[in-house]
Amino acid sequence: MKTYQITANNNRIILNSKTRLNVPINVVIMLKGQANYTTFILSDGREKVVARTLKFFEPFLETHGFQRIHRGSMINPKFIKGYCKDDSIVIMKNGMMIKVSRRRKDAFFEKNGEKLVN
Repeated sequence: MKTYQITANNNRIILNSKTRLNVPINVVIMLKGQANYTTFILSDGREKVVARTLKFFEPFLETHGFQRIHRGSMINPKFIKGYCKDDSIVIMKNGMMIKVSRRRKDAFFEKNGEKLVN
């Protein structure tokens, strides 16, 4: 299965090759994984569910800067609004709050430490 496609200046990820459902990577805010399904949350508020695991998309999206911060969550750091250090929660620009796992917290701070505001 083809998972992505690179066009002239716009990288897109193909979510379903049969229906040709694809989205630009720069509009994906985060991915939420539940069992064998992944939900793509887009900047315009839409959600797309795909019958693939989060692990399936992880290698490709990491090359575009996405970070896995929890077993069931992967975020686009371009959409980070802030961070609550007491609760280890990332606040996204669309208002969503995502917990950072304790084992991934150090790696998350190394990459995003200067962007985060308490």
